[in-house]
Parts: sequence; structure tokens; C-alpha cells
Amino acid sequence: MLQRQSISDKTELIRLHSATCLSMTQFINGHHCPKLSHLIVQQLSLLIAHPDLEQVSNSRDMYQQLLEHWQKVTAYLLEQRAVRGHPSKFH
Repeated sequence: MLQRQSISDKTELIRLHSATCLSMTQFINGHHCPKLSHLIVQQLSLLIAHPDLEQVSNSRDMYQQLLEHWQKVTAYLLEQRAVRGHPSKFH
């Protein structure tokens, strides 16, 4: 049973990593909206908190750096949206 849980956790980690990469690719390919960047921040936060990542400090460090970057991107996009007079759902 414990082995089945471990496989399930690793599958979840892989799925979450893949979804995060897809979201970043969508953003890079021109979909520059705060909602997508906020989703990326949420996904990276889940990756950092994932129990299987505890054993891999290099991955944790990489995700932490990405999280900090995407938090800045999100803040910038929300600031730009506020300047243009669009209300924000993330404040």
C-alpha cells in the first residue's frame, strides 16, 4: 500500500511539473495575462510543497527561483492592468 502511495505521489509530481511547463509555454508564446501568471505561481507553490521534492534540494531551489520570478511577473502584470484601468481579482 505504501508503495502504491509513493507511485501516486510521483505521478502527481510529474503531472504538476508538466502542467507548469505547459502554462509557462503558453505565457511565453504570447498569452501574457495575469490570470495565467497567477496560475503558474500557484502551480510552482504546489511543486515546492510536494513531499517527494524534499529529497531533491536542487529541484526545490530551481522551483523556488522560478516562483520568485513568476511572482514578480504577476505583480508587474497586475500593476500594468491597474494603470490601464482594469480591476484586478488578485488583490
